[in-house]
Amino acid sequence: MTAAVAPAEASRDEAVLDISGLVRHFTGPAGTVRAVDGVSLSIGRGEIVGLVGESGSGKSTVGRCAVRLDRPTAGQVTINGRDVTRLSKRALRPLRKDFHLVFQDPSSSLDPRMTVGAIVGQPLRLHRLASGDALRDRVAALLAQVGLRPELARRRPHELSGGQRQRVSIARALSVDPQLLVADEPTSALDVSVQASVLNLLVDLQRERRFGCLFITHDLAAVEYLADRIAVMYLGQLVEQAPAAELFADPKHPYTQALLSAAPVPNPAAQRSRARIVLSGELPSPLDPPSGCRFHTRCPLAVDRCRTEPPVLRRLMESGGRRQVSCHLVADDGTAPDAAVP
Repeated sequence: MTAAVAPAEASRDEAVLDISGLVRHFTGPAGTVRAVDGVSLSIGRGEIVGLVGESGSGKSTVGRCAVRLDRPTAGQVTINGRDVTRLSKRALRPLRKDFHLVFQDPSSSLDPRMTVGAIVGQPLRLHRLASGDALRDRVAALLAQVGLRPELARRRPHELSGGQRQRVSIARALSVDPQLLVADEPTSALDVSVQASVLNLLVDLQRERRFGCLFITHDLAAVEYLADRIAVMYLGQLVEQAPAAELFADPKHPYTQALLSAAPVPNPAAQRSRARIVLSGELPSPLDPPSGCRFHTRCPLAVDRCRTEPPVLRRLMESGGRRQVSCHLVADDGTAPDAAVP
């Protein structure tokens, strides 16, 4: 697969989604879970931004806060120039047609009591955009757009395959023509044979409708194929952000290098010659994240400064400001050490 050519990062004036200093903490009997700590990210109209990282890094929490299914602890979320961070449910209701979420598991996100036609048409009814024959025609057109036969509108979710259910979820999300789509691991619950068709469907619909998309995944092959720009998360913070082609060609942060080294390449000779970077230990608990750089407990290149001073996510001059990295060991001119050679 060939990575898309990335535009420059969207400015705040033209961004469909602008997240600034997002913080989301969860307080419980065991303490405070610092799920997201100071994430800033923007997505322009027609742009796909991939958000990658290990399980537990806070990717899904960022997505839920972006569409206000979760209320941020601090920071700002702006959609189409409007701050939605502190809006009430009533104030958010008429705005929800502008942004939608595709969940990871279609089986749990679709109401088993409703027919496919009722599920896809529900946003149109709630926002009073269609009714009667017009609603039925819109639902049939949406099902056709996602590659489903019109007669499936009379079936219920349990009568469909996993791939068909996820196509129904996509049709529902796009029914009101949103300007922002958050796709939270939309293919991880599907068979490998079905994943490619769903990814191709997302690409085709995004090119046709030009909506901005936050694509959350741990599948590096999928994000390389889909995304214009990629943001890498580790333990609630962004550690690197760059155009997809640049990040895959020359990762700077040691964690990004380790992630990419773990993904196989479809070339046996190249795969045998690659140096795998094996990280020691487990992902630290967000209940008690390490001081300084959060990655220093697993980084093969960590120095004393990494253990005491938190790095700042800063723009590098070598890429014209398109790349951002949070690492003391990466110079402003883009010079970075090889994590495979500590």
